[in-house]
Amino acid sequence: MTRLYLFTGFLDSGKSSFINDTLTNGDFCDGEKTLLLVCEEGEIEYDQEELESYNIDLVYIDDEEMINYDYFEQLKNKYDPTQVLIEYNGMWNVNRMMACSLPDDWSLVQVLTTINAETFALYIQNMRSLVYQHAVHTDLLIFNRINKSQKKSFLRNNIKAINSSCQIIYEMDDGSIDTMEDEELPFDITSSTLDILDHDFGLFCMDALTHPERYHHKTVTLRGKFIGKDKVIKDGFIMGREAMVCCEDDTSLVGMVCIHNACHQLIPNEWIQVTGLIEVTYDEEVNSDICILYVDELKVIPPLENEYVTFD
Repeated sequence: MTRLYLFTGFLDSGKSSFINDTLTNGDFCDGEKTLLLVCEEGEIEYDQEELESYNIDLVYIDDEEMINYDYFEQLKNKYDPTQVLIEYNGMWNVNRMMACSLPDDWSLVQVLTTINAETFALYIQNMRSLVYQHAVHTDLLIFNRINKSQKKSFLRNNIKAINSSCQIIYEMDDGSIDTMEDEELPFDITSSTLDILDHDFGLFCMDALTHPERYHHKTVTLRGKFIGKDKVIKDGFIMGREAMVCCEDDTSLVGMVCIHNACHQLIPNEWIQVTGLIEVTYDEEVNSDICILYVDELKVIPPLENEYVTFD
């Protein structure tokens, strides 16, 4: 079986450097017949002689229409690789590649994405649909060139709203790896009572999902929509808001499980404010601890001025 690795990301995101380091450092190519398909020329040029010394064939693809079964079959017959790496053009449609039929013994095993943290805010603001294409399919996403003043929660939460299961690595501008454990939150995590501001809703829910133990036995006030009743928990319901992942027609729910006996009287998408005590409970379905908000006070409120979740 020939393994295929797809590398996505915009120009100047560090794709070429990442791929070159992968190929020439360590034992990634040891005993392998590798085919590298490059769909755009980045700032870092590949050294063809060096690649050949690692038994790597280099092929440039300059037309998106060449991403098809027939062309891949030609490459298979010509080079007979045991592994294939594709450096995908940042402006091409990633969905096209994901939907492309592959030769019978080729299998896509991993999608890896690099993002320049310095330009991420600009891309997420002006080309959100393209960012979505890169992030939604990825297994591993690397943010690079992060400076110490940058809010890593903004990076993480925008990506997790698109693809909650991908692994994220944070690389500082000096090349070191940051764990993001000491990220400063916009509310006082040491307080026993938290009134979460509307624009901090997404940050709170994402942090509670990642670090539920931080919120055990804290009293919290939240405002959001009644999404619907929980199918398992008695008097349980989901309260949340939508995060825009691509466009207004493509959103992802961010929220929390709550419990209150008045939930049966609520209407889906009705705006509510809840105050209650958080308990951390192990959830067998997700195989991890989760926060559940035991609501003491619940009231219907007018819709928020900005109904979508943001992470800035």
